[in-house]
Amino acid sequence: MASRIRVEQIARSLAALSLLAMGLSALVAPRDGFSLDHAVPQSSQANLSRRLMQREVSLHQRSEAETLLKAFARAQMTRHYWGEFAGSLPDLGLSSGSQFQATVNRDAVRTRLWLEPHHGTEAYLAEVELSGGRLRMHHCRGDRKSSRPGRGGALSGWLATHLFEVI
Repeated sequence: MASRIRVEQIARSLAALSLLAMGLSALVAPRDGFSLDHAVPQSSQANLSRRLMQREVSLHQRSEAETLLKAFARAQMTRHYWGEFAGSLPDLGLSSGSQFQATVNRDAVRTRLWLEPHHGTEAYLAEVELSGGRLRMHHCRGDRKSSRPGRGGALSGWLATHLFEVI
């Protein structure tokens, strides 16, 4: 029994000692000693860095667009409850800021916000529609070079990001 406890203690001590040695070697070793980046040419590193920066900007832009799409849809649903859809973002107390070109279209049963960023490849759409006595809202995003989504949803290849229906 005592030898079994001793073996377990030795095993734990060796494991702890090896973890300590690995940690110390990482602190003492040169930062780029085991890096695989040396095999990659400098131009590829710059290209990768540029693509990662574009991706980060794109994700931030997508987040801003989705926030604006949700605010637009909720505000239009409220405006419709009080009478009719609003014809512009300022009528709703909203602004697209400087990074988007915003277009609002409306008729008696539908309103749309089309967002095209000044930079990037995605475009965004929010639509609020009165259908069968119910208000439906949906958002989608897709390639800005393709045609705009048709009535009632996203184009082929576009991603529907939100759907909501009010009874």
